[in-house]
Amino acid sequence: MDINNKRVIEPEKLTVKLLNDSTIQIRPLTLAERKECIELLGKLDLEKANSEEFVPEYIKWQGDLIYYIITRSNKDFKREDVDKLLDSSLMAKIIEFTLSDPFKQLFIMR
Repeated sequence: MDINNKRVIEPEKLTVKLLNDSTIQIRPLTLAERKECIELLGKLDLEKANSEEFVPEYIKWQGDLIYYIITRSNKDFKREDVDKLLDSSLMAKIIEFTLSDPFKQLFIMR
């Protein structure tokens, strides 16, 4: 977009086709939102990783994280929609798009 001969950069959006054929758009997360996602990671008890109770807890945590990400852009999206309308490939794309490190090139070039 060109406003008065100045370049304007607009945020990218990811369009996700849900399993019911509807679509949602997701924007990248702000730094504050990314920080909240990292804090959600801390709520997962990795010391239980080899226990039977870990798997259901881990699956719930995945859904909670995806729900948090989606509702930054889609306030009406319901938590149960995560369980019913997304598969693992869609979740992987959402995570990759919203949580990619914008500074990773700085470390690769070193």
